[in-house]
Amino acid sequence: MRQLSKTRSILYHLYPGVIITICFAILAPVFVKYGLPPQLSVLVAIAIAAVPLFILHLNKARINEHKNSLRDINPYKRKLSTGKLVLSITGLVIFAFIIWGATQPLNQVITQKLLSWLPDWYTVQDFHGYGKRAILITLILNLLLNGIIAPLAEEYYFRGYLLPRMENWGKWSFVLNTVLFSLYHFWQPYVYLTLIMAMMPMVWLIWKTKDLRVGIYTHCALNIIGALASFGLLIK
Repeated sequence: MRQLSKTRSILYHLYPGVIITICFAILAPVFVKYGLPPQLSVLVAIAIAAVPLFILHLNKARINEHKNSLRDINPYKRKLSTGKLVLSITGLVIFAFIIWGATQPLNQVITQKLLSWLPDWYTVQDFHGYGKRAILITLILNLLLNGIIAPLAEEYYFRGYLLPRMENWGKWSFVLNTVLFSLYHFWQPYVYLTLIMAMMPMVWLIWKTKDLRVGIYTHCALNIIGALASFGLLIK
C-alpha cells in the first residue's frame, strides 16, 4: 500500500477544514442577517464542500493506487465479533460523553477568554434569538448530515484512507491522526481539547483492530445522540 509522506499526511488532514471554515465564514454572516442560525451555515458548508471534497480526494487516490472502487481504499476490513464490536462502541460512546461533560467548563473559558476576538457567530453554541422554525430546520439537517453522512465520509477519509498510510509515523500514527483530525475542525476551535481526549481511544482501537466499523458506528452514534439531545432546545 502506498504510504504518504509526513508533509502530505499533515496537509491532507488539514486542508478540508480550511475549505469548510472559509465557506462557513462567507455564509454565516449572510445567514445571521436573514434570521438563520450560524450553525446552519456550517452544515451547508459541510454538505456543499466537505463531503464532495472527501469523495473527490478518495476517488483520485483510488485512481492513483489502481483500486477498483472507493471501498478498496480502506484496508481496515478485519471484523471484530458482534459482541466485541457492540461492547467497544458502547464503551467509547460513554467515555466520549464523560469527556465532553468534564471539559465543557474549560471550553467556555477558552471561548470567552482566548477566542473573544472572534465574531459572535463564529463561537455561538446555542440558538438564543432565533425562531423555532429556523432552529427546527437546523436540527433536522444536523441529524441527517452530521448524524450519518458526515461521520461516514470523515471515517472513510481520516481512518480508512489517511491512517493506514501513515506507517512512517510508527506507533505515533494514531496519535497524530487524532490530533490533526481535531485541529481540522477550524470552525470549532473551542472544542479542540474535548475532541482530542474523546477521540483518542477510538482511533487507537481502529488502528489496533484494523476494523473501521468501530469508528463509523461510534462516530455516528455520538453525533446522532448529540443531535437528538439538541431537539430539547425547542422545548425550552
